Amino acid sequence: MWLRSGPMGAPWHATCDSSTFASTTCKRRRPSEGPHSMNLGTRGALTFRLGDYNFAVRVEEAGGVLDADRLAQLPGVAEPVAGVAAFRGEMVPVVDLAGFLGIESLAPHRYALVLFRGADRFALLVPEIPRLVAGRDLREAPPEAPDPELSDLFESTLVSEDQDHYHCLNYWQIFESIIPQTAASAARDVHAKRTR
Repeated sequence: MWLRSGPMGAPWHATCDSSTFASTTCKRRRPSEGPHSMNLGTRGALTFRLGDYNFAVRVEEAGGVLDADRLAQLPGVAEPVAGVAAFRGEMVPVVDLAGFLGIESLAPHRYALVLFRGADRFALLVPEIPRLVAGRDLREAPPEAPDPELSDLFESTLVSEDQDHYHCLNYWQIFESIIPQTAASAARDVHAKRTR
């Protein structure tokens, strides 16, 4: 991973997106040393709480956070799809994760955490702005599914230095089980598999 160096020599958390930076301002990040350093394949996690459970989304999957007070409702669409929201010029479906998982959440869902994969995007309703936990402060543990019926949705559990456990779900599997792929998305996936 390439990181830009800040004014004090400390690396920023943003990756360099352009090859124009590679020769002058980017440097190879050295692996940090210490008992908690671990390569999780992520720079960090955006964490949020639903009911009694903590969840995490790897920052590489996150595209942004929206105010979800004014979602557009779609006629004929059942829960857990909460509606759609405008995000960077596109309409993004918003999924009520607590409703999908059967978690009673007392806090109102005020924000939508947008996830992206290639050109596909969708958002998860969350009660608060997700908190960023740096990758260096996390370690991976075996997934702990609170409900055996949902165990195939749980990818891993991240444990913070404070011993908080965050469930990482396969959010795309959840989304695709609610909203089937369009023909264009399916064709794009088939083409991508053939070109590998």
